[in-house]
Amino acid sequence: MNVKNGLVVDVAGNRDVEGQNVCVWRRHNGANQRWTIVYVDSVTDTLTKGLNKDFGFFINRPFYIVSRLPMKRVVEVVGGRNVVLKNRVMNRRS
Repeated sequence: MNVKNGLVVDVAGNRDVEGQNVCVWRRHNGANQRWTIVYVDSVTDTLTKGLNKDFGFFINRPFYIVSRLPMKRVVEVVGGRNVVLKNRVMNRRS
């Protein structure tokens, strides 16, 4: 959630389909606004890069933003500008 304006990342129209647009919208706590951060690696040892406490993310660790809608699709940037839902494919390069 953007703490300044209260907007959140939202799957447009609550449509859990491949290529569906992801946007920013007013918070209503629907399933289409719930996400899980999944780090690509599974490091459980002490991290050499550490946690950025200001943002809550680990530095230099790739991750997926996974929708909590039934199909568990991931957020992907397409064409450098459009953010959409996609089925997770390991090692995909856009």
